[in-house]
Amino acid sequence: MGCTEQLAPAMNVLRQNEPAQALAILEPLRDTCSQSSSFHELLGLANELTGHPDTAEGELTKAISLEPNAPRLLTELGVTYLRNRKAVEAAKVLNEAARLDPSNPTISKYRIAAYVQLDDWRRAVALFREMGAESNPGILKDPMLMLWFARALIETNRAELLERLLPPHQHAMPPPVLFSLGTLLAQHRRYQQAITYLECIPEQSADDAVYFNLGLAYSHLQKVGQARQNYFKAIDRRPQHIEAYFHVGLDYASAGNSRFAIPWLMQAHTFAPKRPDITYALAEQLIALDYADTAQKVLNDAEETEASNPFLLVADGDLKQSQRQPAAAIALYQRALASKSDFAPALVAMARAEAAQGNLQDAGTRLRQVTSVDPSNIPALAQLGLIESRQQHWDSALQLLARVWGEDRSNPEIALALARVYRRLGRPADALTTLAAIKTAQQGSAAFHIELAQTYRLLHRESDARMERDTASRLETQVHSALHFESPKIYVY
Repeated sequence: MGCTEQLAPAMNVLRQNEPAQALAILEPLRDTCSQSSSFHELLGLANELTGHPDTAEGELTKAISLEPNAPRLLTELGVTYLRNRKAVEAAKVLNEAARLDPSNPTISKYRIAAYVQLDDWRRAVALFREMGAESNPGILKDPMLMLWFARALIETNRAELLERLLPPHQHAMPPPVLFSLGTLLAQHRRYQQAITYLECIPEQSADDAVYFNLGLAYSHLQKVGQARQNYFKAIDRRPQHIEAYFHVGLDYASAGNSRFAIPWLMQAHTFAPKRPDITYALAEQLIALDYADTAQKVLNDAEETEASNPFLLVADGDLKQSQRQPAAAIALYQRALASKSDFAPALVAMARAEAAQGNLQDAGTRLRQVTSVDPSNIPALAQLGLIESRQQHWDSALQLLARVWGEDRSNPEIALALARVYRRLGRPADALTTLAAIKTAQQGSAAFHIELAQTYRLLHRESDARMERDTASRLETQVHSALHFESPKIYVY
């Protein structure tokens, strides 16, 4: 019996996905079939399927040495390299396969896969262009090719072509592809485009992940009403959706509404008591409303299992800072930084403590360390803006504070500082607009009314300025003469 006939049983069991049986058939044939490319090809495929990638590569290489101009063998070796994360080797053999069989769509797909694995998106775009994807995107029937094509356009700064080349409304695009495209766009901060794809998913096909991703995209666009609607839908589909509860709370916190944030963060904490990021967010909101005892209990409970977690150390430090224990706070921030030297919340908290002690230079150095890694870190930018304002560097303070206030309106101190900068730069109308945004929340703040008085004075509204000065004086008098009641320090949930 010839080698071809002896290989037939191995081929049949491989087709039945029984690679171990194929190996049992093939191994005794080594002497008989050692010069057969088909023998080494089958042996390579069987080894790959049984989890022996190096042996598979060796056998397929032997097969190619016996039949060097076989694009099928080159493709199989290329696919094996891809599975073994050897993209450089894969690209080399797949390019040779394409030279021998340039019109083979399977080879084209795996060549693109090699350059995707290499993050060589310009080369991937060139291969898609060779396929004709830009002139006829309908040829991209394979969902994976669609996603690679979308990623290639995004990575080469051509994402605006997506909605024309892969329109989300086309009937052939199934919900999983719409979801994947929307999620891909969101991961690249193209939130409005992401929403376009995600909202095309029919309601009957939309699960909690669809609505949560929609909520997250709207949150990033600061459209918190629409974000909340989608988070609620995610919770309707999965009642214990921790991330949905968490992000509703974060949105309220970002808007400066701690009273609304706490119940949502508390519920997320109830579902996931060992999540340090949730515990940290909850503790910070409790501290903001002076529920110090509840914040301490939340932190103590969490520290029973995560005593050295940097999130918890920073929150505990912030609690100590609110209790006017700066030395204890700084010690906790230092412990957090000893645990993770580049931990942004700890660096920002330490900088805030240093600035409070008048050490503006070291505080600025820490904050720039954060922004050098994450240029969009709002807490770091906010503290930098406040420091620049204190140092009367008005232009740089304006740039920082205006950006922070545009993205996060949770801290009235930022608005007050921004208004002061506008006034110092001779822009009282902008200062007045900024102060108007916090007027309701700051009616009880003497500092707010003093700043408003100074702004009115620049606008030559003397009677309004006088009225604001009188209000500030009255508030300051009340602080000294009014009865003071202790905060209960406990949040009742």
